[in-house]
Amino acid sequence: MTQKAWDLDEELAQMLSTATSQESTHIPPDRPHRRSNRRRLRADSHFLDGGQRVTHVTILIAAILVCAACMLGWSIAYSYGQLHGIALSVLPPKLARWWPLMVYGPWFVAALSIVRATVQRRDTRRSWCVMLAASAMAVALSISHSSRSHLAFVMVGLPPVTALVCFWELVGQVSSGCRPRHAAHAQRRTKP
Repeated sequence: MTQKAWDLDEELAQMLSTATSQESTHIPPDRPHRRSNRRRLRADSHFLDGGQRVTHVTILIAAILVCAACMLGWSIAYSYGQLHGIALSVLPPKLARWWPLMVYGPWFVAALSIVRATVQRRDTRRSWCVMLAASAMAVALSISHSSRSHLAFVMVGLPPVTALVCFWELVGQVSSGCRPRHAAHAQRRTKP
């Protein structure tokens, strides 16, 4: 009965040796043997991405978002300073400090409304109209109190336009990230 006893370790070793010999017969001799274990690749955790692989596209989108946010902040700060200087020429200093919020207050509220509506996939036309009107008002006020040269018009009128363009890019990144992937693929297939 000892000869007929079932040895688990011996049987497992035999199964592994036959599986290894079968694998080696299927590999062409000109290709190096590479072992791919997809489960192991997926199970590895990366520090930055919470278990998913960070792609170059993700890094590029993050860089675009950071650059657009920095340019947006700089443009608004510069325009805010311009509008504050204009208000100082007409209003008392305590009131002039808060006056640029008359232009950029609606701009910020419209920006928040656009982001919320984009995430919820709602219509944003009214908020974009408010944002365009506030940006046009900032450009008009800045240009009206500058010297009459074309270069001065560009220098003081460009920051509100830059803020609007940077915000548009930020919303574009959010809106493309909110769509499900299958909807994006379906939309690409329907285009001629």
